Amino acid sequence: MNKLLLILASATLASLSPQTLEAKDPPPDPEAVLRAVREGAAQNEELTLDGRLRVRTTGKKHPFRMTIRKQQIAFLFENDPQHTIVLDLGQNSFLLRERHGKQGDWDKVPAAKHGQLLRGTGVNYLDISLAYLYWPNPVFLEEDVVAERVTWKLRVTNPDKAGPYSRLDLWVDQQTVGLMRMQAYDHQGRLVKKMEVKEVQRVKDRGKKVWTLEKMSVLVFDPKTRRVVSHTYMEL
Repeated sequence: MNKLLLILASATLASLSPQTLEAKDPPPDPEAVLRAVREGAAQNEELTLDGRLRVRTTGKKHPFRMTIRKQQIAFLFENDPQHTIVLDLGQNSFLLRERHGKQGDWDKVPAAKHGQLLRGTGVNYLDISLAYLYWPNPVFLEEDVVAERVTWKLRVTNPDKAGPYSRLDLWVDQQTVGLMRMQAYDHQGRLVKKMEVKEVQRVKDRGKKVWTLEKMSVLVFDPKTRRVVSHTYMEL
């Protein structure tokens, strides 16, 4: 399995690059792991996939087109109102920008907007910006297993109060260096979101077969009760 792209995007989402890191003893440098995730978040060659955000609780579907190219990921929501979000990934920094309409101006998405949900789903700007992959001083917690994949569990802490999350726990596949799970906590330390890869697929692009995300689950929790208040799937 190659890297999985996580947007949410995280998110982040999983990465698609064929680069890998080998498990180490003692545990790996968490800075090196996050660097590998960032470097693998975009393809060296362009890849375009059709997908959708599907809200399980309401049944609403929001189709989009995702284009992955070297150091850039673009999301195009064509349904009115048309909305394009572009993530430029650098080695040590990122830029998230958006445009409303076909010919509108490109605007930088500020940190104050990172918590805003997209089209009534459980996915916000921070989830797809991957900003948390650039947060300083990550900590290695333990090895764990997610969907039968051996992972490194890392913790990253927000260096300021901007955005909806104070810290994130990330599960990174040891073989592919793709994000398999993310759990987010608010500024009171309460669980507010869980994103997890459920299915992957192998797609053919320009004569090559690559592994990519097929389905990711995004759960939003009420921080007071820990009950699920929203369930969205990102499907490609």
